Amino acid sequence: MKSNVYCERFLAGAPCLIAAWLLLLCAPLWAADVTLSCTAPTQNTDGTPLTDLDGFKFYYGNTQGGPYPAVIDETDETKCGVIIFGLVPGDWFFVSTAYNVAGVESDFSNEASKTIVAAPPNPPANLTVSDFVVYTIVKQKDKFVLLAIGTVAAGTTCNRNESVNGHYVVPNDDVRWTSPTGPRPLVVVAKCS
Repeated sequence: MKSNVYCERFLAGAPCLIAAWLLLLCAPLWAADVTLSCTAPTQNTDGTPLTDLDGFKFYYGNTQGGPYPAVIDETDETKCGVIIFGLVPGDWFFVSTAYNVAGVESDFSNEASKTIVAAPPNPPANLTVSDFVVYTIVKQKDKFVLLAIGTVAAGTTCNRNESVNGHYVVPNDDVRWTSPTGPRPLVVVAKCS
C-alpha cells in the first residue's frame, strides 16, 4: 500500500486508498483467458471510511514484480474483477489498484500469477487403419512390446483419443484373430492415419 507520505505529496494531506486484494481464478493451463477477482477496499489508509470509490485498475505483464505494461480500467466501482482475453503462452503476473473520484490510486495489491502453456495439438480426426495388422500390448521389464494377434478390414475406425507408440485403439469386435481360440485382449491397437 502507498504510504500516507506518498499521497500527501500529491493531495496535501488527503488520505490514501488501501489497495484491493487480488485473486486469480484459474482456467485450464492452456487457456488464454484469465479471470481476476478482487476484494474492494472499505477504508483509507488513515482508517477513515472510503466513501468515494470510483473504480479499479488491473495491471499485468510478463515480469514478476513488474513492470506491468498492460492495464485495464474498470470504471464501475461495483465490479472488482475483470476477464483478460487472448493471453499468449508464458508466465503472467497481475496486480490491481483501486481509485477514488479524485483520481487517487492505491498502491498495488498482492501479485497473482498464471502460467499459460500452449494448447496440446488436437489428435488427428477421422482415423482409419493404415496397416491392417492388429497388436496387443505386452508389458516387459522397462519396455512395451507390440505382439501381432490378428487383422482388421480396410476402413476400420480408430479411436483417436487412445493411442500408444503411434498405434491407436481399434474395436475388438472388428478383429479377425490369428488364433481361433484362446483369451482375447481387452485392448488392441493398429497403425492408423
